[in-house]
Amino acid sequence: MQTKSINHLDFVNSDLPSFLSHLENSYIDKSKGAFIVTANPEIGYAAMCDPSYKQVISSADFILPDGIGVVMVSRLINKKLQSRIAGYDLFISLLQQADKKHKRVYFYGASDEVVKATVDGVSQKYPNVVIAGHSNGYIQDKKKIALDIAKTKPDMVFVALGFPNQENFISQYQHLFPKAVCVGLGGSFDVFSGKVKRAPNFFIKLNLEWFYRILTNPSRLKRALSIPKYVLAVFKHERLFNKPDYSNQIKDETSNL
Repeated sequence: MQTKSINHLDFVNSDLPSFLSHLENSYIDKSKGAFIVTANPEIGYAAMCDPSYKQVISSADFILPDGIGVVMVSRLINKKLQSRIAGYDLFISLLQQADKKHKRVYFYGASDEVVKATVDGVSQKYPNVVIAGHSNGYIQDKKKIALDIAKTKPDMVFVALGFPNQENFISQYQHLFPKAVCVGLGGSFDVFSGKVKRAPNFFIKLNLEWFYRILTNPSRLKRALSIPKYVLAVFKHERLFNKPDYSNQIKDETSNL
């Protein structure tokens, strides 16, 4: 699987179907575990600010560009990534794989109400998925959760704790369930359960899902500021400010998003 390095993080340079095919053939079908990070600009910027967190992200088997801000900055520094691979789209695709192959899946994170609604929804939409177990994200004893997950012998573990908790959890405890594909999914359970509405296709196709989230939840504006912070931080790292005028390149690349 090809990657491109942005600030020393190796992002998957592919699209969702190609990545899924690789994951299925090289990991899922072989019962080989994997640690997958779905990295948006918030995660990218946090990794730049926190060396220990960056080390955790770097230890992942795959870092996916989940967020148009990551794809945008890749284009502006001439390390163009093929496409965004959204964490929620990966979640749905893996559920489809699990349904087709009767895989065992563990769900960890969100509130008790949300994770139960997610499990119920999965059972209805994907009846061949084996629900290995579930836990809400508010239980303090993380090691106990990890041991419980290990007992269920899962093929996939979906962790929706938000960053950096979900990545730290997988990094610390993945060795207890080494045959599982483990993914940090942020708020995906909230969307799947219906607690939070995903952006309409119109916004998704225009890469404006982040804008829709701000419109429907203005409190997210502060989080959205991570996009320009990340872009500027990467620019500084790449020393692009010391090069000639990039205004035309920025205009051209932005028009293609």
